Amino acid sequence: MELRQLAYFVAIAQSGTITAAAQKLHMSQPPLSLQLQKLEEELGCPLFERDTRHLRMTPAGELFYERAQGILQQCADLKREMADLQAGGRGLLRIGSVSSLNTTLLPRWVARFHNSYPQVRLELTERDSYQLLELVRNHRIDLALVRRPFSGQGLEIHPICSEPMCTVGQAHFFQGLCGPIAPSALANMPLLLYRRWEPVLMRYFAEVGFEPTVLCCSEDSRTALRLAQEGLGVACAPLSAARDLWPGAEMHPLQTKELYSEICAVTLRGHYTGAAAKNFIAFTQETRQESNLYKS
Repeated sequence: MELRQLAYFVAIAQSGTITAAAQKLHMSQPPLSLQLQKLEEELGCPLFERDTRHLRMTPAGELFYERAQGILQQCADLKREMADLQAGGRGLLRIGSVSSLNTTLLPRWVARFHNSYPQVRLELTERDSYQLLELVRNHRIDLALVRRPFSGQGLEIHPICSEPMCTVGQAHFFQGLCGPIAPSALANMPLLLYRRWEPVLMRYFAEVGFEPTVLCCSEDSRTALRLAQEGLGVACAPLSAARDLWPGAEMHPLQTKELYSEICAVTLRGHYTGAAAKNFIAFTQETRQESNLYKS
């Protein structure tokens, strides 16, 4: 039994005659009659009672018509679902993100993506950049949202945006300062650093000629910001992580082109990337200019 035989049968049942069904199917009458005959032989029972002008379904034919319609509808639904999946409108999208994106950029991207693709189910994983890259390499997530620098071996890198490094702390640390500040202004401040950025910042400070006072170095930018909120010192974090200020706090971008953080989406090179992941990446790139988070 073939799907086309089911379609032929349904067309005959709905048309009432083989001639009308053949016209509807844009085929000649003899092959259509032959297909109906083969179907009845395979089923071992007549599906129609024949008279000189019309065909009337037998009880077996009526049952077969009901089942055939259901099967054909399921096939049509399956084709549409596969097309929708291929277009990125359905399925599961597994996204990994560094913590510094999770309170600002990621929620905005996810909310807007969901508005465009409501049938895509999302699974979010939070790790540091190196752990997320390993999850991509091991096919555990579809894409990672991370910050450079990192080794891109075996990975496809999709740049999203760059944002400045910022200092955040209680206002009394920044007396007399406004707007972007020079890194040298941090010389006498107790700094709270995120370990991912500690080597970059310390190398830069050494290049410009001073050794900062590092009060604490933590594994998560949110920890550094939380300590800054308690008044322990001044946290250094990328702009998107530093935007959520508390009462009495100030945020000042560092006035240097060298201390910028580039956000990237990363997928596995040479392997199939699903349409949903491609749509998400394209969406972040298309809408990034709309967000004030990228403006210093």
